[in-house]
Amino acid sequence: MKLYCEHEIPLPADEFWSLIHAPHYETKCAEAIGLGAYEELERREDPDAIYRKIRVEAELPEPMRSLIRRVAGTASPGYVEEQWRSRSKREVRWRITPKVMADRARIEGVVRVEPRGAKRCLRILDGAVKVDVFGVGGLIERAGVALVTDAYAKSAKVAADLPAA
Repeated sequence: MKLYCEHEIPLPADEFWSLIHAPHYETKCAEAIGLGAYEELERREDPDAIYRKIRVEAELPEPMRSLIRRVAGTASPGYVEEQWRSRSKREVRWRITPKVMADRARIEGVVRVEPRGAKRCLRILDGAVKVDVFGVGGLIERAGVALVTDAYAKSAKVAADLPAA
């Protein structure tokens, strides 16, 4: 299932780009989204990209937790996110591996930041969620896409509410 959303951010593209992985911004976003944990496990800096591996614990709505519990036997809401932040363009490739059904889920995409004039930018999330579970995979995909787009809307509000520099 296609995962796509975009948010206009009231900051210049370069300023927002430098903010995206700043610890204080990540902490504020994690709080706004309601994450139980957002912990960097690994970081490598290569000539082309900065690689990060992050452990995330998230709360799932009860209907989704119940569905995953029926299918997988457990409903652990955690996942590992891998990110490759480009050094040459405002782009982060990412991949998520859930704790449950990791062998049946493929969740990946790209986040881009594009200028929209001198004082604004557009953050674009473009990806896909694929869950191979007979009969309920599409339902889990739709719920996952809804959760991610809601989280991105909340993080856009965090950026919009930052004090002017």
